Amino acid sequence: MTAASAQTTDRKRPLVDRLVDEISSAIVRGELAPGAKVTEEQLAADYGVSRTPVREAVKRLAELGLIVVRPRSGLEVVAVDENDVREVTELRSHLEQLAMRLAMERMTLGDMRSLQATAQDCEALLDDGSRPAVFAADSRFHIEIARLSHNRYLLETLSRLDARVQLCRMFLCLSDAKIKRSVQFHRKIVAAMKAADPARAMQLLKEHIEGISM
Repeated sequence: MTAASAQTTDRKRPLVDRLVDEISSAIVRGELAPGAKVTEEQLAADYGVSRTPVREAVKRLAELGLIVVRPRSGLEVVAVDENDVREVTELRSHLEQLAMRLAMERMTLGDMRSLQATAQDCEALLDDGSRPAVFAADSRFHIEIARLSHNRYLLETLSRLDARVQLCRMFLCLSDAKIKRSVQFHRKIVAAMKAADPARAMQLLKEHIEGISM
């Protein structure tokens, strides 16, 4: 898909969906700082829209745990702490291992090639120096495994959790070397999947996820 066609496709998406994506990306990138106070009026002005779609977008962002709605004191961008990292990591590890097991039972050879290409795309971004871009690509690799599980509820749960996962990564302030090792670890996971070794693939995935928070 070309950049122009991608932009055309994006414009066809519902406005609220685009707002949720854009605001959540701004939060993950740190453009909306943790703990920052925001208002619907401010967001409407920033994105050049009316308050009606912003109000709906805020509801979704609150459900995703990215914005806290405080009665009588407005909206606040969520702040992540060490306890959040621990709890998100625990949940993510268990859910993604389940997704891995199901994916290995159901995926095709074409699916495997697609997943390997996604891992390679993630590695290719390491030289760009953009942490948000690398983290987003890393998430695409993990979400792809969830998609290949062919369990829509599992995919939906992990997709909703992903914004929190990305916030936790930013909170941890990982070194460039650790980020590189983490991304390159995808190779081991893909190799175990290609070898049709689900036990090893799940163990490697567990080490990969839990090692990020160490």
